Amino acid sequence: MTKQTYPYSHPFDGTRLGNEDKHLRLEPSAKECAAIAKAYELDGIDELVADLVIKPWRKSGARVVGTITAKLNRTCVVTLEPFVEDLEDDIDRTFEPVSSRPRRPRDLNDEGEIEIDLETLDPPDVMVDGVLDLGHVVCEQLALNVDPFPRKPGATFEAEAGPVEEEDEPAPSPFAALAKLKGDGEG
Repeated sequence: MTKQTYPYSHPFDGTRLGNEDKHLRLEPSAKECAAIAKAYELDGIDELVADLVIKPWRKSGARVVGTITAKLNRTCVVTLEPFVEDLEDDIDRTFEPVSSRPRRPRDLNDEGEIEIDLETLDPPDVMVDGVLDLGHVVCEQLALNVDPFPRKPGATFEAEAGPVEEEDEPAPSPFAALAKLKGDGEG
């Protein structure tokens, strides 16, 4: 298993959450935004804000909900002009300790039918030693929403229409020559 590294980190101790919701606003510094932009091949980030609410989830887990907004400096793939792309997305992630419970994707009910537990199809993320890194959550959400082929609003691709070249007559088929030979010998 490879360890994923992220350009921005903001550890949060999930064990100190208790039964209260915790509101957090994350605004990476200019230096941190530059590192994020470099990691995700952006021209720059003018603004990045994550408004988050961390809620208790189950016995010892946490749920992170909120929004991420950003102003990204991009280069249009059509016009090659720089522009600012506004990004806004919702975050809804759950975290639980590493060994909280074993997972089985399917179980049989009393009638012998397969029941699918939807939580096991998309299991919660893992908290290591009770700590979840909200910076990693922000980076992942940003990376998932960055358009790999950004277009400046209103930019359209139009192929230049060049002069239409008239085609020469197609070369005769070698089979046409054989057909003529065959027709000549049948007489």
